[in-house]
Amino acid sequence: MTDKGKQVDTSQVPDDETQSAFTAVMPVISDLLEIGTRAFALGEWEEAIDSFGQLASITEQTFGSESPRYADGLVLYGRALLQHAIEQNALMAEKTLADAATGNLGKEEEDETAGLPTKANISFEGEPDFRQIESLALEDAENGESSKGKQADTGEEEEDEEEEDDFAAAWDVLDLARVIQAKATDSKSQLKYAETLMLLGDVSMESENFGQAVKDFSEALEVKMQYLDDSSRELAELYYKLALAYEYNQDTSKALELMNDVERILGNRLKIVQASDKDEDVAEAESLVEVLADVASKIEEWKSPQKPVDINAMTPEESAMAEKAKAMFKE
Repeated sequence: MTDKGKQVDTSQVPDDETQSAFTAVMPVISDLLEIGTRAFALGEWEEAIDSFGQLASITEQTFGSESPRYADGLVLYGRALLQHAIEQNALMAEKTLADAATGNLGKEEEDETAGLPTKANISFEGEPDFRQIESLALEDAENGESSKGKQADTGEEEEDEEEEDDFAAAWDVLDLARVIQAKATDSKSQLKYAETLMLLGDVSMESENFGQAVKDFSEALEVKMQYLDDSSRELAELYYKLALAYEYNQDTSKALELMNDVERILGNRLKIVQASDKDEDVAEAESLVEVLADVASKIEEWKSPQKPVDINAMTPEESAMAEKAKAMFKE
């Protein structure tokens, strides 16, 4: 017992051997973090996946399977898996569009393409810049040539399976991080938890599981509303993502209701920065005006009844865009 009558807790005090192990592993963790972060910024997803995967494994071994550091590593790993899956998905869509333009689609693929909806209200990658985060640079990817006939079909099936596996892997990794982060109650940890829920929502959107995306984004919104004020661009971004999920889940009225919240929050932010004469605030005000215009345009688009699209009446450019949209946003 100490002089104050309190027992000393030595359970969290590392012994010399443990402290030495921590000291030895931290440079490795730092290197993996640096390599993975650089690869992610350059769009080199496979290298990012490898680095962050190793990082997650080492942090689990070093700090334990319930450690916040392990959860952080899982989130980085899951984000890289998600971005790789999105890129592969985009490449598949571009290949389908190119095959359609050159007449190389098989009959089964033509039937699948013909059944896709012509309504393409939303582009996941074209969301307004709520946070003013510089977009990541994506390197051009080359499509590998496949042999004709049965081998080509087999290759395409393998690509489909790999794409689904990437999304499934991203979901599993991020969901594990979610379970760990949900146990912490401080504001910083809770905001990390909300970010992970948002990433899970992104996986659900890309996987066309829009009902699950509504659930993920709604839970994230409940958390963020406790810590962010009513002029936060982060909060506006989340409202927007939730609106997208509702729109794709065939609930346009709820989506429009949420878009009104987006306008309100961004309007609040605009009033704040317009009251300042700082260069950064002036630049942000200009950015916000553009974002609000995009949001207003999207609201009007969702309010307008969608008319059937006559592919034959389109210009070649419009037809190509419609085919790409159908491939990207099939139901």
